[in-house]
Amino acid sequence: MVSDSDLREQLKTVHAYAVTPFSADDVLKVDEEGFAANLEFLVAAGGRVINVGGGTGEIDALTNPELEQITRIALATLGERALVTPTLPGNSGAAVEMALRYQEMGARVCLAMAPYQRHGIPDDAEGIIDHLSLIGERVPGLRLLPYNTQGWSADFFERLGDVGAVIGVKDPCFNDHPLFQAIQRMGDRFVWIGNKRHDPGVLHLRYQAGIEGFTAGFINFLPQAELELEQLARKGDWPSMIALQRRLAPLERLRNRFGDATIKAGLDLVGLTGGRVRPPRVDMSEEGRVALGRELAQTWGI
Repeated sequence: MVSDSDLREQLKTVHAYAVTPFSADDVLKVDEEGFAANLEFLVAAGGRVINVGGGTGEIDALTNPELEQITRIALATLGERALVTPTLPGNSGAAVEMALRYQEMGARVCLAMAPYQRHGIPDDAEGIIDHLSLIGERVPGLRLLPYNTQGWSADFFERLGDVGAVIGVKDPCFNDHPLFQAIQRMGDRFVWIGNKRHDPGVLHLRYQAGIEGFTAGFINFLPQAELELEQLARKGDWPSMIALQRRLAPLERLRNRFGDATIKAGLDLVGLTGGRVRPPRVDMSEEGRVALGRELAQTWGI
């Protein structure tokens, strides 16, 4: 059994958010072989924490059986070579159901999507605490990484600290200040996982403010860049981080324009399995694919 202390150390790194590839002839079927090959590529490149079924993995378009399917593939493919973090839906009943299944498969920590009420943030934030507490009570031993898509305040982060199952938080850094206030107040209560932005590059600033790892999408097809950023952050080499983020900025602009379809197109371009996205997402246009291919060739030699 891995201790919480060891698990916390494992989480302090780049969190690769894997896409979910679908069959070329049926977007409603998961391409299991392609998915396993993508995961092998990630871990061979140095990925050590890999999320499956998250936002980049199109959770909103996946069924619970598909979440179980891709988690089973990931755990079987990667074994002890990487920490797999499956994703829990925001629906409390579904989240408890999936948490039990994940734990039975051997998962130790899950990304917990924030719960919504009629597609909006609950009026009373105590319901969010109740949601996470319920998962922890029903599935003891499983650790949670709640995903702050709701703009939580520093006070709420402190309240979240009362939920024993919560080992860390993933924050998209849409509004950095409450997260940084919480880090100052709470210290090492959580493992603090932030998001990066390469245009303009601000990842080095977020490390200076206290994050201990970050989530990555480009790592799916360009792992060396995202992994190098984490290594530079550990050294405190801020000028090199700034320079590397400038190189990544054109990819950031393409993703801002075309969304997660950019990641799948990138996988296709490097010979892996990306393929189509599921509706309501829209596939990358041919114009976008050409621009992405040009950028990969000119800047990264791919």
